[in-house]
Amino acid sequence: MYEIKREPKDFLVEEITPDEEVLEAGKKYKFKKSSGDQLICVLEKENWDTNLALKTIARRLHTSPKRIGFAGTKDKRAITTQRISMWKIKENVSELRISGMALKPLEYSDKRIELGDLWGNRFTIKVYTDKKLGKIPKKIPNYFGSQRFGSGRSITHLVGKEILKGNLERAVKIYLAESSSQESEDTRNARERLSKDWDYKEALNYFPYGMRFERTLLGHLSQYPNDYVGALRRLPKFLKIMFTHSYQSYLFNEFVKECVKKKRKFKTGPLYGFESKLNNALERAILKKAKMKLSDFHVRSMPEMSSKGDRRPIYVELNDFKVIKNGKSFIEVRFSLPKGCYATTVIDYLFGT
Repeated sequence: MYEIKREPKDFLVEEITPDEEVLEAGKKYKFKKSSGDQLICVLEKENWDTNLALKTIARRLHTSPKRIGFAGTKDKRAITTQRISMWKIKENVSELRISGMALKPLEYSDKRIELGDLWGNRFTIKVYTDKKLGKIPKKIPNYFGSQRFGSGRSITHLVGKEILKGNLERAVKIYLAESSSQESEDTRNARERLSKDWDYKEALNYFPYGMRFERTLLGHLSQYPNDYVGALRRLPKFLKIMFTHSYQSYLFNEFVKECVKKKRKFKTGPLYGFESKLNNALERAILKKAKMKLSDFHVRSMPEMSSKGDRRPIYVELNDFKVIKNGKSFIEVRFSLPKGCYATTVIDYLFGT
């Protein structure tokens, strides 16, 4: 019914600061005289994964990625803006030349930018479609977007569930060997070959070098074939916690789906965790159907992957929605969303089947 992201310029994500200032793409910023150890910049990038972009910046500045703070990750296939903080870096970073990236110094501060330090994002999206927009609703279901479950290979939540249930071998094997038609032929062949013999040492000889997280697991398992805890612990922290968060997101989406279907008027739904307080029969039913218990979210073998739980609004308001351009085969729209909400969910709601 529709297509997005044919080109990065078709998907613009501009961060909105806690003071509700939109960090506009292409804007020039005047450096403010200030003091502190943290250099605050606007990072504007095109077709860059956020974590890879920050690692590249850190390498070029001869510092550690851990010394760079940011409020949240942005879409890769897009043009994006966001604030970042860099510890003990000079303001001449604007002279740094990295293709597809620009750093625009704002000021010095004593405060590092941490995850969540934003109001939300403004999106300008070119949607290729023949469908005409009807009446725009004030609120839409606040589903997690498909990228939450793995871009091109939707298995992150499946891995998460197995970890939470204590099936670590199964979790690792899903991550290594479950393939997707959207992957390259070399990648699919490597996963299929491994699934036939589970020879981890031999797999290092044919798994593509670009599959760096898979190769991290294989490297450990080639030496310690049954140490699945140790293998998972070799993965970056953000990826490990993403497994848990992804499964929480999956269950939340199932809850929202039932609320929409049954026209329930609850305000929030559960991001299940070991300290969650369940408010109604539907919240309990979703957990029971998944054959999960709240205590499963306390991962004793890997406490760093545990989650206490939280709650999330079931519906989200569409702020400042407008049509920028109405072409023959596309519609360009703009709207703002609070942090943690997905533009792809909005587009799918408006233009999907």
